[in-house]
Amino acid sequence: MVPIICLLLCWMAPPLQGLEIHDPDEVEYIRFNVTAQAGGSVTLDCGAVLPDIFFWGFTKPGTDNNVALAHNYGKGSKLQPQASDLGRLQLNSNTSALVIEDLKEDAAGMYTCQALYDTDEGAKITFYFTRLEVTDS
Repeated sequence: MVPIICLLLCWMAPPLQGLEIHDPDEVEYIRFNVTAQAGGSVTLDCGAVLPDIFFWGFTKPGTDNNVALAHNYGKGSKLQPQASDLGRLQLNSNTSALVIEDLKEDAAGMYTCQALYDTDEGAKITFYFTRLEVTDS
């Protein structure tokens, strides 16, 4: 758990200057299972409140490779070019939810949203894990 937190915090160091994380060992992990049909659409949640900073990643079953899909460092959401391999991805404005339309069968796997919230008590980090199963159309 600590290496993941270090990786996240080290990767986010420049945008986090000025944020104080009081207890980096207190990280919340939330898990979802979602089933969607190939060719359809699905919305993957990353919390009910828009995080100050978030990153979406995807891991294909049977691999350890986490592919970056989208992020928002506080300057607006951006999709990564490799995200199109899963379907037509979008991030709706004022949310961190990842929407996949024209869902491809290869989109099945684990989606991870790493969310950072700047609170009065310091930074709060939450990981949202969503296992997506894609069924035949």
